[in-house]
Amino acid sequence: MLKFKRTLSIIIILSLTLTLFGCGSSKKDSKDTSANTKTEKQTLNIGLMPSVDAVPFIIAKDKGFYEKNGVDVKLQVFKSANDRDAALQTGNLDGVSTDEVAVCLYQNAGIDLKITGVTDGDFMLVASKQSGIKSIADVKGKSVAISQKTVIEYSLDKMLEKNSIKPEEVKKVAIPAIPARLEMLKAGKVDLALLPEPFSSAAIKDGAVLLGKTSSEKLLPAVSAFTQKSIDNKSDAIKAFYKAYNEAVEYVNNTPISQYEDTVIKFVGYPEDMKGNIVLPKFRADVLPSDNDLNSAIKWTKDKGIVKKSLTPKDLTYKIK
Repeated sequence: MLKFKRTLSIIIILSLTLTLFGCGSSKKDSKDTSANTKTEKQTLNIGLMPSVDAVPFIIAKDKGFYEKNGVDVKLQVFKSANDRDAALQTGNLDGVSTDEVAVCLYQNAGIDLKITGVTDGDFMLVASKQSGIKSIADVKGKSVAISQKTVIEYSLDKMLEKNSIKPEEVKKVAIPAIPARLEMLKAGKVDLALLPEPFSSAAIKDGAVLLGKTSSEKLLPAVSAFTQKSIDNKSDAIKAFYKAYNEAVEYVNNTPISQYEDTVIKFVGYPEDMKGNIVLPKFRADVLPSDNDLNSAIKWTKDKGIVKKSLTPKDLTYKIK
């Protein structure tokens, strides 16, 4: 009987020891699991063009709005749409500041890029001071520097048509890089150029004549977009990105440009003589473009024969929730 009691006591002690050890292990495992499930900050790589619609992206970075909202954003500025597109196609970018025409081309090429918001830029048709052109009625037969099969050519065609001029009545000269387009205009090697701000303002400051602008024609094709892969894998980061973007829009719309102009000039690589000449639009908070705008771009790409797929606005957009 005494031997039985001693054996039972040993069993009870061992059971208590194992239970206590198990509790300690459980707490440790719980602590380790908690550490492992801590969300790491995701990185978004964004490609921009050197134009005014890049300003909110840049300010959000400079003012720490991305960091505040828990996302790491790396911005890359490209001198031409071709360079930006090459980086996107090789998987080096999650998203881009782009346009409706480009997204049609991506979809046609099997690259699933989705428009997730709008951006606000402006393209201006300007004539060189050497050309003698005084109004848009004088452009027939003249040379126009553009980037072909892009939003630049699309915008030029729409502007001409709105002024009862057929696109084939001008001589289109392909100059993809924006700075090179400006220099060709200044040198009088082309009669006209379609340029984004602030390069258009720089041309006007140098004596070029303003003939028209896309904003006046209600042409608003500029957008921001992300690959479907990034949307699937980094949806929380993209939501945070747009929260930061909207904060930057609020800041820019309500702050004198003199307080952040140096940042914009330095980041995008504008010439120093642009200082004091950058004119900004009133930026919109993140929304999707209208179906009318999208259908116009879709039809143009189809009519030009550069898109074979039958696309709809739904194919081109994704609403970040």
